[in-house]
Amino acid sequence: MKTWTVDSVGARIAVYEYGDPLASSTVLLVHGYPDDHRFFEPMIRVLGQRVRIVAYDTRGGGATTLDDPDSLESYTLAHLTEDTFAVVDSIPHRSGPLHVFAHDWGSVQMWETMAAPRAASTFASFVSVSGPSLDHLREVSRARAVSPRQWSSMATQLLRSWYIWSFHIPVLRRFVPSMMVSIGNEEAPEPERRNQQRGIALYRANILRRLLSGPDPRCEVPTTVVVPLHDRFLSADLADGLERWIPDLHVMTVDGEHWWPYTHPADAAEVVLSLQ
Repeated sequence: MKTWTVDSVGARIAVYEYGDPLASSTVLLVHGYPDDHRFFEPMIRVLGQRVRIVAYDTRGGGATTLDDPDSLESYTLAHLTEDTFAVVDSIPHRSGPLHVFAHDWGSVQMWETMAAPRAASTFASFVSVSGPSLDHLREVSRARAVSPRQWSSMATQLLRSWYIWSFHIPVLRRFVPSMMVSIGNEEAPEPERRNQQRGIALYRANILRRLLSGPDPRCEVPTTVVVPLHDRFLSADLADGLERWIPDLHVMTVDGEHWWPYTHPADAAEVVLSLQ
């Protein structure tokens, strides 16, 4: 493993490289909350030397540091997108296609990156697991709100997202991470308390703001959306309607829970390798 740090706007991003640096393609791994780059270690071991692998700690996780960690503005989607391109531009001697595999909040933020003007010329493919576009969620929520037949689906997703709304309540948010652990999920990786507390800012800085207003969803990069059928946080029907704004889309369902890339690393690696 090689490591380096890249400067971004108000941040120093910790970057990690695995695999074969001379491989014909590179895979960028983007983790979610409350994880850091180590979430992908089982998957990295399976991929081995077949590809070049680059992972990084996103804001609020791992060894990445911020100039102003207490400001919500340090965690906006715009800054997260700047981080991604800073990491991409820092990869030494990069050649060949660059594929992205993202999970949970890592996927949420990568939808913003995929809407950037340079995305189509930078990324060969995007794999999204358990992390919907906030702009897509806004459109879906508005459509379901005026359709009584879909109210039950909307209510179910609101209940699944209880922790997100709790993050916005000052009295509750400090206790939510421990509540999530106490509920129990033997398949989830062991979270670090530091990541749990810092990462709350990602939700507070972006969720309500983007669900109220934002740009139309956009993605010109060939995309695979992986839908774990037993995801306790996200309803499978959130993938409905993606074809309206993703021209090159493949949706695949898998028999797994929210942490599918961690619990099924061989299957996740196979998805990546199939895109090479």
